[in-house]
Amino acid sequence: MNPIVLTAASLPKAPGRPCRQRGITLIIALIALVALTMAGIALVRSVDTGNVISGNFAFRQASLQAADTGVEAAFNKLNTVIVPGGPDNAIANQYYPVLNVIALDANGIPGVNWSSVPYTSLGSNNEYSVKYVIERLCTGTPGVVITDIVGSCVVDQGTACGGSSKANEPVFSGGSSSMSCNPVNYRVTVRVEGPRNTVAMSQAIIAF
Repeated sequence: MNPIVLTAASLPKAPGRPCRQRGITLIIALIALVALTMAGIALVRSVDTGNVISGNFAFRQASLQAADTGVEAAFNKLNTVIVPGGPDNAIANQYYPVLNVIALDANGIPGVNWSSVPYTSLGSNNEYSVKYVIERLCTGTPGVVITDIVGSCVVDQGTACGGSSKANEPVFSGGSSSMSCNPVNYRVTVRVEGPRNTVAMSQAIIAF
């Protein structure tokens, strides 16, 4: 039997020392996790912001629609209060017979104390309050009767006399108790306050 001769080349190598773990993979994973978390938070905030904007827009649209109610109420006010009481008599925070009584802001909104203006509640839960202020488009001195309506007021000149032909309908008389030509123009400013501090402003001109 021939002896087995082991040479240095044929001897098995001893296992090397394990490499030192530096935790690079863990650090990368943590960075990726933080990035994904931040992206998720940003997405949630974006969705929430979109919902808030959509809700506010819907409330604003509803407020603008409610402004029509204020214009109609102002028209009824002209017929039931101002004409019998005299168009030259002011009603605090509701009706102004001349334009130089209250100042306008940069947007043409009367500078009245809106918290003192009477309001009408609308909505299923009365969540909308409708307020309005009427201004007769005339120049003059507060408390002084305007006799020259055509010369002092904005009127629809050339309008045919007579008013409505239907029985028992309001008389469009420019403030007098009998029918006349050239009805006077009134500016109605409507303010609607709704949910989420929604405020909508609207203006209309009424010839009366």
